Amino acid sequence: MDIQISRAELVRTLAATQDLVCPVVAGHGKRVAIFSSLIAEALGYTTKERERLMLAAELHDIGCFTLSITEMKDLHAFDVLAPEKHCAVGYILLSQSALFKDITNTILHHHVHWDATKGFDIEGNPIPLDAYIIHLADRIDISITNKHQILTEMKRIIKTITELSGTLFCPKVVRAFEDASARDAFWLHGVHSEYSTVGLQDTGEMLSTPQLLELVDILTLAIDYKSRFTSTHSSGVAASAVELGKLAGFKDTLHLQLAGQLHDLGKLIVPNEILEKNGPLTDEERAVIETHPFYTFSMLNQAKGLRDIARTASFHQDKLNGRGYPFRPVPEEYDIPARILAISDIFTALTEDRPYRAGLDESSVLGIMRKMTDELHLDPAIFALVESNYNHLNAIRQAAQIEAGNRYEEFWRETTAIMEHIHPVHRHPDN
Repeated sequence: MDIQISRAELVRTLAATQDLVCPVVAGHGKRVAIFSSLIAEALGYTTKERERLMLAAELHDIGCFTLSITEMKDLHAFDVLAPEKHCAVGYILLSQSALFKDITNTILHHHVHWDATKGFDIEGNPIPLDAYIIHLADRIDISITNKHQILTEMKRIIKTITELSGTLFCPKVVRAFEDASARDAFWLHGVHSEYSTVGLQDTGEMLSTPQLLELVDILTLAIDYKSRFTSTHSSGVAASAVELGKLAGFKDTLHLQLAGQLHDLGKLIVPNEILEKNGPLTDEERAVIETHPFYTFSMLNQAKGLRDIARTASFHQDKLNGRGYPFRPVPEEYDIPARILAISDIFTALTEDRPYRAGLDESSVLGIMRKMTDELHLDPAIFALVESNYNHLNAIRQAAQIEAGNRYEEFWRETTAIMEHIHPVHRHPDN
């Protein structure tokens, strides 16, 4: 299966994911990218250097999916108290792809204080100037309270930024900000980013299949590592879907693999407080959960090359009898890949260990799935493949989840180590 997706579409997909995780500041990455680019222009950056900077700025908060509601609120404060976690997670995520090798250190250090670092990390390695630019641009956007009246707010923001030159912010970057922000257009470009001509350019560069798989790996890590509840689920679903596809006669199972890995992408908007709740959900909490397939579709649909995968992935809670959610496709739309994925999701959910119970035994799993098939929740022909190949499928699902579980533990060990690597900020008595 040849999936065509451009580099620009990749960034849009990741940015859409980031915006949904933190909807209070939707569009924040794009605005920070514009402010960063205009400051960099004042610093004499070349076009290529500004492109690199804008890519980092667009994706600087990609690690936010691991944050609690309280930690997310902290990001809206002018001086973030505990930024290390999302900086470290973002660094690890983007390190999965060679496409982002030039920006990972910028992502890691985008909240460091100038007076704590003076341009170097704790091991004496240079911190990219890009990180200090994004830090300042980030705080500009956080300071804006009314984008429609920005020209009445800009003097207040300029005063706040300049007073923190040499402490919170790099003096060289502050001077460039003062030059750039003297023009009203600086502010209008940033706050009205949807109309701005400043932004990442779409060169039409298409990704190779290995690059696409790296992108999917980043998104899968974001899904599975959001909480202990979801830590290996996507890997189990993808492995089960691929094997069922082979049993159903599919020669190419890449579509099923990607849809399986990405089917729960929309759960990034669901607070961990709901995902990990120890007890029955309220009607409101259940309603939040049931939006996630729609958001899976919305995020993946940002890229034309992923639209077929978006449909398959987002139908995983729908049913043959039309009683699922949220799309309720007619049988002709509910194609075989979508039916395979729906069964793989149920199969994995029943057989895997969950925080509140151990995986169910074969008799219980098949009994529940047979009842669902009789009620036309699931496709009978595909369920027959599960029934006749249960041990084989379960072994593959289990192996994939053991591998994912080991990776999950390593991810958090690495995150802890990298958090300690970030230079601590200096705290002042009046902060």
